[in-house]
Order: sequence, then structure tokens, then C-alpha cells
Amino acid sequence: MPITARSILEASMLDLSIIGESEEMSVSMANDGLQRLNRMVSGWQIQPGTIPCIQRTLFPLVADKQTYTIGLGGDFNVPRPTANIPGAGLLMQGLTSPESITSITRSGYTATVTQAAHPFAVGDEAFVQGADQIEYNGLQTVESVPTSGTWTFTVNGTPITPATGTLTAAEISGQPVEIYRSVITQEAYQATNIKNLPNSLFTNVYYVPSYPFGQIILWPRIDTAINQLVLYLESVFSGFADLVTSYDFPSLPGYAEALQYQLNFRLAPQYGKTVSPDLRELARQTLGVIKRGNTQLMDLPSDASLLAYDRRGGYNINTDTGS
Repeated sequence: MPITARSILEASMLDLSIIGESEEMSVSMANDGLQRLNRMVSGWQIQPGTIPCIQRTLFPLVADKQTYTIGLGGDFNVPRPTANIPGAGLLMQGLTSPESITSITRSGYTATVTQAAHPFAVGDEAFVQGADQIEYNGLQTVESVPTSGTWTFTVNGTPITPATGTLTAAEISGQPVEIYRSVITQEAYQATNIKNLPNSLFTNVYYVPSYPFGQIILWPRIDTAINQLVLYLESVFSGFADLVTSYDFPSLPGYAEALQYQLNFRLAPQYGKTVSPDLRELARQTLGVIKRGNTQLMDLPSDASLLAYDRRGGYNINTDTGS
């Protein structure tokens, strides 16, 4: 449901009786509240369970370039990952050459792409680049093809329309193969003796959470640009730009309430108020709802030494024997 910073602030101030039902926030109250709300949202970016989803994002590579910046305005123009990258892959020759897009317009959550003689059919994946509004960029699934010169996809959010920037789209060719690649630790990268080793393929991805841009380092350094990097990135909300801009949160219930009731703890000391036991319980419950809803399934890791069936190796579940 679309919400604004003002609606959250007013609800929280009503909870604490900072303002009455018919009162409005003063300018100074609103500005201070917006700062406190955004600081709270910033803290949520590193809390377990407050990230709504993991998004698969594709990035073209440049021959002989080993280090890429990641962050808004960087080589990889997406929100900067806060501390880690959940996963990575190598997409083998997955894209055709990008073709120019005339325009992208949005109505609701449907984006309509105008592109002369496009190659797309319903269900195809298209890689959109160049939009200043990052919600339009990335891998998009073609939802419909109204004409030979237009196609549509579902946009994540409500960016301004029409899109601005130098817009292009590339086709996912054939049946591309994605190969798992490890996101290694600082210790593992430090132990890599030859940092600038060239190769046609990279095997490891190392992330440096520097600021304002993070750094993605590929090892070995690739000497060809025919393949692409796949990153699985946490989809975070970076904060409210102002009091009146409307934002869409995931359909998961509870985000608006969790923001409201958690904000009570940030506002109460400023105005000499106390958060009642009932409000404390609501804050606990609503934050718990979104954390439970955001829990991701994951494979259970096992120590190979604990699974040893005989001296030759581990246990094979398919044959009920040692492997």
C-alpha cells in the first residue's frame, strides 16, 4: 500500500499524544521527525529479517576491467549493498547487442516500452539499461506485446513517467547457462597471491563495502566482455526523500504499522513522552510479522567430516552408500 513519511509521522505522533486529532505537525516537528524516521530506516538495512526480498540482477562486463563500483551512479547503478552480497553467478554469453528504446512510459505498475521492430514475445526476458529511474532497469519479463513496436513489463515501484536517460534493451539469447560463483571473504581474497591474473572467465567475486560506492572485484580479471555477472542483491528501502512522496512497500502485511510503532521509540524522548506497554507490544508484534514474513529458505550446510560413511568419502543419499 502506498504510504508517505507524513502519514507515518502523524500516526506516530497521535499515538504519543504529541499532536491531537485535529492538529497538524509544525514545520520543525515534521523535519525533525523525517530525519529520525530515515535514521531508523537506515538501521533496518542491516537488521536480519527486515529486507523484503533478494533480487537477481544482471550486469554487463568490460574486457580487462577487474574492479567495478556499485551504488547509485556507479558502474553498477543500483543501491549500494550495505555489508554483503548473498550470491553471484556467471552468465555465459547471455545477451545480444543492446538496441535503442524510443520511450518507456508507466501506468500503475505496467511499463510500456516503445521500440521499433523489437524481437520480444510474451514470456521473454529483456535486459533494460540506461534509465535514470533504476526501477525500469534490469532483467524484465515481457508481459504483453500490444504491437510490433511496443511491449510491456511489470515495474517494481512507481518511478516517474516517462523514463529519462539513454534507454536500451538487449535480448536474452537462446538458453543461457548461469554458473554459480563464490562470493569470497576478505581473508580469501587476501590469500589470493596473483591478484591481476587474466582469464576469459572469473571464478570468484569479492565485495568491498566502501563508501559512497562499494567495489565489486572479479577474480581472475576477465579479458573478454562476452559474458555477464549475476548478483543476488538484497532489495532494501533507502529512506523517504521528503514528507509527501508516496512509496510502495511489499505486499507483505505490516510494513506501515511496523514503521509507525517503531518510530514511537525515536520520537518519545524528544517530546518527553513515554511509550505505553500496549504500544511497546504492538511495536514488537509488527516488527516480528515482517521479520517472519521475510525469512528466506536456505540450504542446510553440513560438515563433510560428520557425514563420512567410509574412508573413501561421504554418504550418497541416492544410493544409500558411501560416495
